[in-house]
Amino acid sequence: MSNNISFINNFAEEAEKTIEEGSNSWLKDLRNASLARVNELKVPTPKDEEWKYTNLSTAVGRSYTLNRQAELKEKEGFDRYTANDKIRVTFVNGVFSQELSKLDRLPKGLTILPLKEAIQTEEALIQKIWNKYETNKTTLFAALNTVLMNAGVFIKVDANVVIEDDVHVVHVTSSSNGDSLSLPRSIIHLGKSAEATVLESHVAFTDDITYFVNALNDIYLSENATLHYCKAQKESLKAFHVGNSRVWQEANSNLDSISVVAGAALARNDIDIILEGEGINSTLNGLYSVYGDQHVDNHTSVDHRFPNCVSNQLYKGVLNGAARAVFNGKIFVRDIAQQTNSYQLNKNLLLGKDCRVDTKPQLEIFADDVKCTHGATVGQLNEDEL
Repeated sequence: MSNNISFINNFAEEAEKTIEEGSNSWLKDLRNASLARVNELKVPTPKDEEWKYTNLSTAVGRSYTLNRQAELKEKEGFDRYTANDKIRVTFVNGVFSQELSKLDRLPKGLTILPLKEAIQTEEALIQKIWNKYETNKTTLFAALNTVLMNAGVFIKVDANVVIEDDVHVVHVTSSSNGDSLSLPRSIIHLGKSAEATVLESHVAFTDDITYFVNALNDIYLSENATLHYCKAQKESLKAFHVGNSRVWQEANSNLDSISVVAGAALARNDIDIILEGEGINSTLNGLYSVYGDQHVDNHTSVDHRFPNCVSNQLYKGVLNGAARAVFNGKIFVRDIAQQTNSYQLNKNLLLGKDCRVDTKPQLEIFADDVKCTHGATVGQLNEDEL
């Protein structure tokens, strides 16, 4: 493995070992292809358009270790944070914790498995999902996750099943393991006319540990399915987080998504949605509240490939100190996607004179019978208003 990211090069032996340990030939092929992709790509810099306002040099210039043990020292904080959970999957330092999970009373029609086990029992479905996404356009961090992933969760809701209780996927980084790398991977599959709510949390209960999270989620919504999805981050103020959620929606499916960022030194979140059918609704909401030297970067992409679909995006931010926020939202409307209705807005409130926001809502429209709007606002309160 040869790349200009120092910590990637440190895991060359680990990557080869992970690939060889896999028992599925298709998974080995996928990982080898991802490894080739990692070697092909370079770490993104502000010279790359997609990373123009976010500099990763501090994050990737460190040496990290892969975690091996799910040891949690801040048990009291964890118990308070998860007190209301009825269904919970817990990862500590990137390692699955059976002890801290709640999986003993799953309702009928809901399957939750460690990803390593699901690859054996749900091979055809996982292969189908990953084949949708793993292409020559896969990003460096998504490819790296595929190469090194050694833990993750598989969530499946059967057709016509409605799960009443929230499914909480908790990723905790403990003070017992600083300067660590974790690569969480989630697969969420909803069958036809299924409905569920999934909460994804990334938390640390102390602000003085340094670590890197490279998270990747693959979400597949079958026809008429509905997913309520929330990703929340309250991480160490020395943490670095790069996350990507890839969503595939079939006809008449519904996605209701919200992203909440209130922690990490640097957080970059990408959500890429493909609308592969008519009658789809896709709603993306985001809230970020950052201060000090925090940096948050939200990138969204919604690809309208069929007629009669609706997508709405609303991201709001509050900044203080010398915090910086980036929003880049893209809406693609293909020539076949007539009767598209799409809305996008980014609103920001600055509470300090040294805050900065770079916002770039974008439309690419190739159909003529559509309703598409986009906009952005940045406001600053004066001392009297404060």
